[in-house]
Parts: sequence; C-alpha cells; structure tokens
Amino acid sequence: MANNISTLDEISQLQLDERLKIRACGIGNLPTEILALIFSMVHSQSLSSSTTKFTTSDAVLRLSHVNSIWRETCISFSRLWSHIHIICASRNEAERIQLFLERSGTSSLTIDFYAPEGVDLYHPEIIGVIQKLFDACGRWKEASFSAEAQSLEQVAMILSGDNNLPQLAQRFNFPLLEKLAFIHPLGSQNRPFLDIFQQKSTPKLRTLVIPSYTTFLPFAFDQITSLQLLKTNSVLLPRICTQLVELEIGQTFGEFSELIPSAVAFEMPKVETLTVTFSGSGRLWNMLTLPSLRNFILEAITFMPLEYIAVLNMLRRSGCGPSLRRLNLAGMDAQAVDVESMLILMPQLEELVLKETLMRQQRILTPRLLTTLRLPNSQYLSVIDTSAISPATPSEYKSTSSRSRIIPDLVRIELHIYYFPKFRLDLLFDMLLSRIVISDGSSLSAVKGHSTSGALKSVRLCFIMQKSDPPDQVPVELENMVNRLRLASTSQIHSTVRCEQVWRKEI
Repeated sequence: MANNISTLDEISQLQLDERLKIRACGIGNLPTEILALIFSMVHSQSLSSSTTKFTTSDAVLRLSHVNSIWRETCISFSRLWSHIHIICASRNEAERIQLFLERSGTSSLTIDFYAPEGVDLYHPEIIGVIQKLFDACGRWKEASFSAEAQSLEQVAMILSGDNNLPQLAQRFNFPLLEKLAFIHPLGSQNRPFLDIFQQKSTPKLRTLVIPSYTTFLPFAFDQITSLQLLKTNSVLLPRICTQLVELEIGQTFGEFSELIPSAVAFEMPKVETLTVTFSGSGRLWNMLTLPSLRNFILEAITFMPLEYIAVLNMLRRSGCGPSLRRLNLAGMDAQAVDVESMLILMPQLEELVLKETLMRQQRILTPRLLTTLRLPNSQYLSVIDTSAISPATPSEYKSTSSRSRIIPDLVRIELHIYYFPKFRLDLLFDMLLSRIVISDGSSLSAVKGHSTSGALKSVRLCFIMQKSDPPDQVPVELENMVNRLRLASTSQIHSTVRCEQVWRKEI
C-alpha cells in the first residue's frame, strides 16, 4: 500500500513539473513589451468588431483580470486605455470612463461618443460622463460623435452649465486633435456645440468627416487635408478647401443639365485621392479640376451617358491621367468600353481593382476587355503548359496586336468576377499569364522581348458563384487555373470563391 502511495506521489509530482514546464515556455514567459504588443492587437480587433462598436471595450479589462502578471502589464501599458468608446445608454459608464482616463496616463485619446436616439442625456451619470470627457479634451487626438442634432444641443447645454452658450467655445481647447467626425446630420441649432471646435481651438485638425457642407460650419477648412462628405451639391467646396489631399464624397445630386461641360471648374491642386460613392446625376465632375490626382476610387456608381462623359472630361481637363497610380471601380454599372476608355488615359497605372456589380450582373470583364488588358506577346504560350485551359484563338488577339499596350506598369490587380458558364476563363488566364512574374524573377513579357517596368506582383481573384451552385465545391477549372498560375509565378496569388454574399472558400 505504501508503495502505491509513493508511486501516486511521484506521478503527481511529474505532472506538476510538466505543467510548470509548459507554463514556463508559454505566453507567461514572454517579455513584457511583447506581451503588451499582443494585448494591443487583441484590443484593436475588439474595437473594430461590430459587436463592440460605440461601447467602451471590455477586452482590456478582461485581459487585466487573468492573473497578476497580465494585470501589471495592462496597467503599465497606457496606450491600451487610450481608445474610449462611450454609449450613453449603458450602465456604469462613468466608472469605466474614469478608469480609462486614469490608466491612459498622458497618452493621447481616441474618443467615440454614441448617443442613441431618444436617450436622456440629462441623467446624472451621463452628465458626469460628458463632463469627464471634455475635462480631458487637451489629450484628444481623434473624436467621433454619432448623435442626433438634438442630442448635440443637449451636450452643449450640459457643458455650458449656467446656460451661457455664447461663451462656451472659450472654455475648451484641443491642441492635439487631428481628426473630427460627425456621423449624423448637423443643424443650425448645433452652432454653440460646433463652435467649440473652431480654428483657434483646433490648431492640428487635418481630417474632417461631416454629413454635408453648410455655411454655418466653423471648422478650419483652409487647414483640412482630408475631407469626407456623405453628400454634397455645393459649388463652394473647392473654394474653401484649398489644402485638401484626400477627398471622399458619399453622394452627389443635382440636375442632369448640370453635367453639361462648363467653363467654370475650380482647381484643387493638392488632391491626390478622390473617392466617390453613389454618384448619380450630380454636378460634381463639372466642379473639379484635379491636376495631382493619383488615386481614383469610384464605388456603386451608375454611369449615365452624360455622367460618364463628365468623368472623362474631368480627367482630360485635369491632365492627371499620366500621374494616376490606382484605379478602383467597385460595384460599377459600367460598360467594358467605358472602363477601357478610362484606362487609356492612365498609362502608368500600378493598381487596378474591378468589382462587378451584384444587382444587374453587368459584365465588365468581357472578352474584349480581357483581351485588351493582355500584354501583346505572341510567343508566351510556349513558356508554360496551358493544356488544362483552352487558350484563346489568335483571332481574338488580333484586335490588340497592332495597338500599344494598356497599363504596362500594373503591379497589383484585384478582380471580383461573376463566374457563370459563359465567362471566358481562358482569356482571364492568358491575360494574367502575360503579366505575372515567372520563377526566375522576370515577367513573361520581358522574356519575349517586351521589356516593362512593371509586372504583376500581387493578384487577388474572387469568383462569385450562383446560389444554385453546390456551396461545398470549387469548380475544377478554377482550381486548375489558380494552381497553374502559382506554379509558374513568384507573384502573390490569392483566390477566393463565394456563393453570392454568404459562402466563402479559399482556393
């Protein structure tokens, strides 16, 4: 019996020793700096999650409650506590805000303030939250307000205390504030609150997100370099934003007649990135001249004939075609010939993103466009075995044999393709094959005597299947094409198949 007890004790000791060894070589043995970096990544992911949006994240609190080492690491790493999400309808928010403000030390703060419609901002706890936040305004680096106009008016009343609204702007200063965002429409009754962020109190403000431009806005537009508007129809915009480098517009509107070319087009000499979403019959294109444009992003735009002409006129008037490096067409209701006309104006394009629209299943990647995008190289088929994929006939390349190459410097391409039975997979394969980097480090076009300064280094393909297709299978011809490209190339090739908006699978 004694021998059995001794044996059990030895086994228990061995198990304990094993557990200690495992613990010693696990995450608990990492240096504090690396552990803090991991915590920062976890915290950032939780903040970007839709489940924690507009709430004070609990991720850092949970990490700090695991054990004493983790707790000490979290508390000592002040940046973990510098991103504060506030939802005015939640409980115990004041205590958590105070905790984050204390543990963030002197770090600059990112504030997300969310007031649901109908919430009572005059509740004592919410009043405390608002006052604590604005008491720390000297450390704000980024601030976002998602609140109705009436809620912002109530915030102004709370901050004024004695209802002396005209002097409210003199009480606050934001020396570190670089980005300011308002998600909901603003009204003239919000002027006392908005005056808090006027030019003299926000010397470093460079990024502004507002629903639309109105004349009562007090922001320092002459120092803004990045502007995002949800919609606009104002011709004042180019006049007041002289330092813009990035411009994003969610919606434009106006009359069709306003698209007719006009002699008046305001120049914005520093704009390098233009993003336009849901443009319709607006006069935006007639307003702008962008000589320094390098990145052009169009999303969910229906190309009416007049609007398409206006876009091309803007590009020609600006003379920015040779300087364009990135073109993103997402969800466009456009013809292949329209896209081709735009690409001809952009000879030095380096990145191209094409996402075919879901609603109308408009074919942008037609045989004509795929053939046009292929670099002319009549001998390339001998470089790699293409027996598994039927190559296009020589007659289909005849149209491009006598014309100059389009966007020869392309190094990155992303295509979202509706893969239906009539799609010419062989033409897609041939186009990519003429541009990829082969195993010895050269582009196939360069191997055959067509030197080029660019060759595809990154390829991203997303094949969108019909709902009727089996959701657990990838068509064999897709796998074959992707595998053969990978075998031939040192380029990064990433491919995904999805069944409309639901199912996804890597190839």
